[in-house]
Amino acid sequence: MKVIITLAISLSLLVSCTNRSKEIAQQQVIAGELPDPSIIKVNDTYYAAGSSNDWGPVYPVYKSSNLTDWSFVNFVFSEPPSWTVGSYWAPELFYREGTFYCYYTARRKDGISCIGVATTKNIEEGFQDRGMILEWGNEAIDAFVFDEDSTLYITWKANGLTHGKTIEIMGAALTSDGLAVQGEPFVMLTAGKDSWENGGMEGQCIVKKDNYLYMLYSGNSCCGGSCNYQVGVARSRTMRGPWQKYDGNPLIKGNADWKCPGHGTALSTGDQWYYLYHAYNKSGFPYLGRTTLLSEMFWDGDSGWPRFNTEARDSSSAVLKDNVMDSFDSVAISPRWRFNIPAYTIKTAINNGKLTIAEVLRKGPAGSAICISPDDADFTMTTKITEHNGALKGIVLYATADNALGMGVKGDSLVLWKVRDRQFVLLNKLSVDSAKDVFLKADIEQAHIGTFSYSQDGKNWSPVSNTQTGDKSIIGDNLAWWSWGVKAGLMVGTDSISGDNTATFDDFTLVYK
Repeated sequence: MKVIITLAISLSLLVSCTNRSKEIAQQQVIAGELPDPSIIKVNDTYYAAGSSNDWGPVYPVYKSSNLTDWSFVNFVFSEPPSWTVGSYWAPELFYREGTFYCYYTARRKDGISCIGVATTKNIEEGFQDRGMILEWGNEAIDAFVFDEDSTLYITWKANGLTHGKTIEIMGAALTSDGLAVQGEPFVMLTAGKDSWENGGMEGQCIVKKDNYLYMLYSGNSCCGGSCNYQVGVARSRTMRGPWQKYDGNPLIKGNADWKCPGHGTALSTGDQWYYLYHAYNKSGFPYLGRTTLLSEMFWDGDSGWPRFNTEARDSSSAVLKDNVMDSFDSVAISPRWRFNIPAYTIKTAINNGKLTIAEVLRKGPAGSAICISPDDADFTMTTKITEHNGALKGIVLYATADNALGMGVKGDSLVLWKVRDRQFVLLNKLSVDSAKDVFLKADIEQAHIGTFSYSQDGKNWSPVSNTQTGDKSIIGDNLAWWSWGVKAGLMVGTDSISGDNTATFDDFTLVYK
């Protein structure tokens, strides 16, 4: 499969990426959705990973030599660990004595989120899962590991789902190999009820500066349309405290470009400090997912507390956008394609420049899909359908298995449809010539409004409107999901497993406006 990727970014952004003497106020550095980013430096290379939510493969990893230009490396897991079922959050990278560690959050088969660990000697070859190492009541999430005087400590968010208990950041010592918790856990920090924390606290990282340990953490609500995430800091002489919160919190708030910033990792490059974290782009909010930002971190010479300059606005606020033109002429599917793990009922194969997808088991009215996370809110996606079997197959905007919007071909019919809360709604159905190919196109605005059209010669396009309302644009107001952003891609669905369940696609394009 040949995937042609073009970077639609301004010349001024290219300059800012290479000019490291310029202050980085708030710059997007990795395109698309990557919440809860973690970052480490090994020799001269930076590595970053972020949450997958319920999409696989699990935990993408990127690398960079300068913190601003990143390339995809691999996934931590090509298949989900056997003890997990979803909620793949907050992979925390750590490196020690030739071994890479990934401490990660995942939901166990009983529905409880726990923390596991995986290791590798070569991060570009993926990780070996070492299993679950920490459970704590109804939920343990957001691991961070810190080495204090050659003793490893793991920290995590506790009590987030325990009624009547205050959220806390807790810590415990790890064994010397980093693969097990030892000793009694201890409370490090407790969430406050003031307006900026509002009882929430998570996404912590710890760095050492002079004679203090500094914990950057996030307060309030992380995700969705009502999010109000912000970043604060506390400090202590030792891991076991006492920890003092900064009176000047929060350090980072939303601004004119980015909403709900938080959950990141800070690190020193020698003379400079940086913080890698996520935020929502205000364009397409809350339908697009959270993307990865980099900000320079400064230290007050008198008080010693860190500060940021995230209200500054310059060319670094430009959005990274990678056009995708996939002609399916390679031996394997591109890593840009993702699948919804809880609804993973699809098989894929590439042969002779065509992608075939087959639905194995029906789990929802939206069928089964493989998708790409859009980098920006306004784009056009297209595909070509060459077969006219009984399966519904086509393009889709996908939030969850229960909420989606799309258009496809089924036999000699073109179908415009919407799934809201598991209910399939037929918006339009018209006849097509089953002796000819069908080209499908969707022009998307604000990541949830679609204008659909089709062609049977690839040149002359006919609009497909909502016959129930007469509207030319279809509003996907059902596509906002609190934990991840809308996906764009290809789907196949059948009324029963005994019927036609395959679809073949010649190509797929996603081009930003």
